[in-house]
Amino acid sequence: MLHKVSLRGLWRDRKGSSLVELALLSPVIMLLFCATTDFARVVYAGISVANAARAGVQYGALTPGNSGDTAGMKQAALADAADLSNVTATAGNFCSCDGGVSEVDCSGTTCSGSAPSGYVSVTANYTFDTLIPWPGVPQQIILARTAKMRAQ
Repeated sequence: MLHKVSLRGLWRDRKGSSLVELALLSPVIMLLFCATTDFARVVYAGISVANAARAGVQYGALTPGNSGDTAGMKQAALADAADLSNVTATAGNFCSCDGGVSEVDCSGTTCSGSAPSGYVSVTANYTFDTLIPWPGVPQQIILARTAKMRAQ
């Protein structure tokens, strides 16, 4: 014998509907979780790279002797970024008249008759890889931060 199925009966009987809703929304929830995780990871990596560049330049600006120690500045930057793998750093020193904006020759008095100020610079680089390939977003993002400071 055939049973008559009414829409009212189906509307009232909600057994298992939450399980179906969960099954339909699980992929969306996981995608949002991965996107949030990738965003948090890239922000953390950017902060770590910026801190590494700052640590290297602080080492170089600490004393006049340290301003020429580019290997020590690079090592200080890499030590600060120990929580990230494959961080690279470059260090250098230069002279400037206008607060480190443009470089000038350190041997002359090209700054309106006065000697130029000595500066140190450290650039830290890190290649960030996303967890999953996002459409329209590159799989690898190069994070680079440069810090400059006047040598004491």
